[in-house]
Amino acid sequence: MEPSEFKGWLDKQKITRSIDKLQVHHTAAPNYSTRQMINGVAKQDVWKCLEGMRAYHLSQGWSGTGQNITVLEDGRIAISLDRDLNKTPAGIKGANTGALCIEIIGNFDQGGDTMTVAQKQAVVHLYACLALKLNIPVDTTHIVYHAWYTDSGAWLGDYKRGQSSKTCPGTNFFGAGNTKAAAQMSFIPPIKEEVERIKNGGEKQMTAEEKKQIEELKATVESQAKWIAAQKAKENIECPKWAASAYEYYKDYLADKTGSYDFWRQLVINYRKENNIKVNA
Repeated sequence: MEPSEFKGWLDKQKITRSIDKLQVHHTAAPNYSTRQMINGVAKQDVWKCLEGMRAYHLSQGWSGTGQNITVLEDGRIAISLDRDLNKTPAGIKGANTGALCIEIIGNFDQGGDTMTVAQKQAVVHLYACLALKLNIPVDTTHIVYHAWYTDSGAWLGDYKRGQSSKTCPGTNFFGAGNTKAAAQMSFIPPIKEEVERIKNGGEKQMTAEEKKQIEELKATVESQAKWIAAQKAKENIECPKWAASAYEYYKDYLADKTGSYDFWRQLVINYRKENNIKVNA
């Protein structure tokens, strides 16, 4: 489904098992190269990609696709029909109870793929929707990287070279890495922002800088409005005192005693010229 369809679909799902963790994985393979990506578009058929993963997982003796959800490079979201949300995933050996497994297509280790904007936005939206649906806190205790576990599923709480089972979701995931600090800097904040955006009916909360810019723009508009009003006021004013003599001279030719500032100024100039009145500069 498209990312815009996910929340509506998720809201209708009945979750019957307890879920308090959202796993974060990259597929490593398939990746952007095997998918034959060109300008953000994959040449390989999407169903061939998904069925290829399913076939591999079955060959490992698993009962079905390992992950519950897959996020494609173009942002589309795939739900595993043989591993729906109510089925425990096969994402992290020894640590799957109470978890959902989300696989993100790509190899996000250093030197690997650079995540597309569409995929990044879809990933953030997906985790925000799941956090809201399942009432899961958006933090590094409940949104967890595969790299924070050992081969046996023991919790390390961070990526530790030589102890972590894998580098997954990648040493350059979200452009920052697979450590807890990287997650807290680059992954958790946008998910929190998206949660708030969804709560506010789709409206994104403004940052302090954005609010400042709005206030400055408002002040500029108000200033311009006052200037425009002043200009309009000059367009239809009664004869000023400094133009009284000119008015009296030409009044038989004027419809009324009102006109613009420029009109009265020109009338005075004409009056002085016609009467040979010289004014010192």
